[in-house]
Amino acid sequence: MKMDRKITIFIVGFILTGMLVSIFFPKEEKRNDDALIRVGAGADVSGILMEETVSELSDTYTVKESLESSSFQDC
Repeated sequence: MKMDRKITIFIVGFILTGMLVSIFFPKEEKRNDDALIRVGAGADVSGILMEETVSELSDTYTVKESLESSSFQDC
């Protein structure tokens, strides 16, 4: 089989798989514009970056700070 035919079959298969996934996989029934987005960060550099991101986004979006303790295992 020639290389260009293999590439064409791969691309068609990829597109067909994507279409089947979009049709048969479950979807969200309706968009909830009032839903809260919960974002968390650790107490290391990621926490500092998260604070900077929140301060930048607070000009455009309403950011509600909610301190909740949840444990996660950090390497």
